Amino acid sequence: MATSGEYIGSRKMDGAWNMIIRDLEGNFHMRSRTPGVNGGFVDKAEWVPHICKELETIPNGTVLLGEIYFPNNEGSRKITSVLNCLKDKCLERQKKNGYLHFYIFDIIAYKGKSLIKETIDIRINHYLYYELLDVLRNNNYIDLAEYKEGQELWDLYGEVIANGGEGIVITKKTCAYLPGKRTARMTLKMKKELSDTIDVFLTGRYKLPVREYKGKTSLEEYSYWENVRTNEIYTENKYEDYLNGAPVEPVSRHYALKYAGSVEIAVMRDGEEFPVGYISGITDEIRKGIVINPDKFKGKVFELNCMEIEYIDNNYSFRHAKFVGERKDKSYLDCDYSQITKS
Repeated sequence: MATSGEYIGSRKMDGAWNMIIRDLEGNFHMRSRTPGVNGGFVDKAEWVPHICKELETIPNGTVLLGEIYFPNNEGSRKITSVLNCLKDKCLERQKKNGYLHFYIFDIIAYKGKSLIKETIDIRINHYLYYELLDVLRNNNYIDLAEYKEGQELWDLYGEVIANGGEGIVITKKTCAYLPGKRTARMTLKMKKELSDTIDVFLTGRYKLPVREYKGKTSLEEYSYWENVRTNEIYTENKYEDYLNGAPVEPVSRHYALKYAGSVEIAVMRDGEEFPVGYISGITDEIRKGIVINPDKFKGKVFELNCMEIEYIDNNYSFRHAKFVGERKDKSYLDCDYSQITKS
């Protein structure tokens, strides 16, 4: 697909997705992908004044999409730990440890005109690479995605992975901007993963799932709801009742079915159980069974793969981890800690 000529793509920067808006009055706003606890979007433009300053010459009514990241120290958790601070603390940390950068990979409005219905080929080549090229390049804190196609795109993937990057994103040239959607074969992420799998075992402990529904199935077709007054769970569509004012809300499927949200995994270190985090890339059989009978699953060995292992604040984190399969031929005593340090 990468070499077909039907797709264009660029490096996937490992940061925090953000939208920077210069409104029609010339004011800057920055918001993340998801709303805060109060349901609204927090405006973090004042947390990155150096980035907004370099964008002062873009026209009013322009909306840019990108990743906020630290050069040479990528990782979404590292970004959110700074951006989630109070403004003064965030500015102080940047002054001390280095300033955040903005990696621009798309544009969805220009001079007050919405570009959502334009194809990515036009959005990139006409607007980012033509109308705004002189403004966006040669800045200290702004980086512009470099799009490739064909063999050059495939070569870019190999280059990014070889240099320790996260991967690339490829999009069909005829694809318009589809907010909140992942239409099949239109946009694809090509990521790295560990070259060797790791054997871990279940401790029998688990975390409950989140209640809030954040899926992509439309509410008109969704089948998991809860009565907020009686806490009764429904496994049938209640959208009409919801519209008519009934005290029902959509909830996550795992919450409705009383499944585990994630399970704890461990390895053996110096003869002792050593937990290395929780993962959610598990089957429904495990989600259901570990809640009903955790002792039955305790000590079961699974082969695990993930994009990478992070070690932050003395804790391990498996990015995009998933179980490859159960290792019935292996004892939990054989799941040695050395696998993780080697990886």
